[in-house]
Amino acid sequence: MAKEDKEPEVILASRSPRRRELMARVTPEFRAVAVDVDEASVAHKDPVKFAVGAAILKAKTAAESFPRAIVIGADTVVALHHTILGKPADRASAREMLRSLSGRRHRVITGLALFRKDEARLLTASEITYVTFRSLTDDMVEAYLNQEDYLDKAGAYAVQDIGDAFVRRLRGDYDNVVGFPVKRVAQLLARMRAPSLHVTVEDIDFPESAGKGTAGGRTLLIPGAVTGDTLRVQVVGESRGEFIGDIIRVENPSPLRVPPACRHFGTCGGCLFQNVAYPKQLELKRRHLARLLRDAGIVQPDTPEIRPVMPSPQVYGYRNKMEFGFGESWGEVVLGLRERGLAFQKSLRRTVGLEECPIFGPSVATVFPAVLEFVRGKGLAVHNPATGRGALRHLVLRDGKQTGDLMVLLVTAAGCDLDAGPLAESLAGANPRLKSFYHVTNSRVADIVSCEETRLLAGAPWIEERIGGATFRIGPETFFQTNTEAAELLYREIGRHVGPSAESRVLGLYCGSGAIEISIARHVREVVGIDSAAENIRAAEVNAAANGVANAKFFAGTVESYLKGLPPAWADIVIVDPPRPGLTPEAKKNILGLNAPAVVYVSCNPEALAKDLTGFLARGYRVEAIAPFDFFPHTPHLEILAVLRK
Repeated sequence: MAKEDKEPEVILASRSPRRRELMARVTPEFRAVAVDVDEASVAHKDPVKFAVGAAILKAKTAAESFPRAIVIGADTVVALHHTILGKPADRASAREMLRSLSGRRHRVITGLALFRKDEARLLTASEITYVTFRSLTDDMVEAYLNQEDYLDKAGAYAVQDIGDAFVRRLRGDYDNVVGFPVKRVAQLLARMRAPSLHVTVEDIDFPESAGKGTAGGRTLLIPGAVTGDTLRVQVVGESRGEFIGDIIRVENPSPLRVPPACRHFGTCGGCLFQNVAYPKQLELKRRHLARLLRDAGIVQPDTPEIRPVMPSPQVYGYRNKMEFGFGESWGEVVLGLRERGLAFQKSLRRTVGLEECPIFGPSVATVFPAVLEFVRGKGLAVHNPATGRGALRHLVLRDGKQTGDLMVLLVTAAGCDLDAGPLAESLAGANPRLKSFYHVTNSRVADIVSCEETRLLAGAPWIEERIGGATFRIGPETFFQTNTEAAELLYREIGRHVGPSAESRVLGLYCGSGAIEISIARHVREVVGIDSAAENIRAAEVNAAANGVANAKFFAGTVESYLKGLPPAWADIVIVDPPRPGLTPEAKKNILGLNAPAVVYVSCNPEALAKDLTGFLARGYRVEAIAPFDFFPHTPHLEILAVLRK
């Protein structure tokens, strides 16, 4: 990547003397030009988006006169919560601003935009510094205003003038409060000066979802790129000997590139592949599975070929359960999912506030506003596991895709005495499908949903869902496959391999609420299901009775302990559907000790499946079939059925 013979001129689109002084610390060679723009034309109300939008407007306006230069636009605002404090119009408005900041913490936000018109290259960023004022007396305010140096200052003050007299605490970049974050500008300018690259994307790195191409004899990883894209890219980093690139523009989009359905795609970490055509997603998943099984020695020339991935009947609206998290965005409670994070990119994993979630369905658009209005009105704070402060942890939605039933679980920290009756009424009014509403408390430090205490606030204790003609009751803690229609395809395939046999005894391990066991019970002599969660076993027993299944029995206990009491060859068929990490060594030993003629292994983790299957092959089992099912479109995840026989 050779540098150009002559670097482009740098233009600072600002008339501010302070910005010119600070820009000289970034590079001594630049020109400052005054630019007049109408900031009122920037429609964003969010302070960060407004500042970045105003910076873009300044940079692009100046670039009309300097199309081959790198033009830097900057805009600084003071934000008190979500209120933007710009430059005061007069002494009265300056006084009002300073009084509003007295004794309170606010944000100083600088939006940055670097633009080259001839290359249509745009880099944007924002820098945020948190400033806490002392309690200001009227005399302090009037004495400062008498200096008459406030009219061109965001928030009506210059930090270099007020100093410690006004400022009690400052967290972040001091230069940013002055009006120009020198370090951040230097970083962006270095990226902008780096030559852009013309790259054709050759493949997609799986499961990271970054496009892969070559440049300078090294691999280039490009988040958001799709196989077949022709891109203009700038290098922004390096990881394990590979360049990391940002897309400047898509010069020729791949036929595999599709518009994502969700407005939050790219920032939200819930989906990684919405911009990739669905058949290509299936190909990537199958290829990844085949590579893992081949490397583990599971797939060999004499074993059956891995089948093509069975598509999900629905590629959007397929999830019947989602665990959303509460977070904070600029001082306000939000609901959503963690931001997208890739292994080669740093991420703070903040919560991205969502207005929709197409992979779950339309209920988000009705439930979220009601919940947020309630928690904001109550002044509830987001839980911080490190300090133990704050109440709000998660919101879980469970949706009966075949029945229309909706369950809502509001998860808070332990000890939260929540009067959520008004919320129950609000939810019922917002979404008539609501059948069950719970308040759940969780004291665990880990950022996971744990139902330590559940309190039914409204409706029935369960919702119902249907698979293959059977009806299942689902409670707050009940395990149930998250893709109802894809699960029906999987259960049908399991039934085909189990086959109708009046004499067969089937042992279902990690049975959850008994969906697999109940679906095959009518074809065999006896089914026994084992699960360590008592809640799952209670649900399985209720489900068996509700569907008139008399030859299925369910027992609570661990697989490790329960199998010790069973004699070898007790089961003709063992169905194993373990948690994501796979089988423990003791569980695997005990399953092998049964010496069952057939083992049906269901896994949501290809790595764990490959590890576990090696043990079965070593004990004389052979692979009869490997059938992947796409339970999770637009994500790297996959459900796999492996059938083993002696």
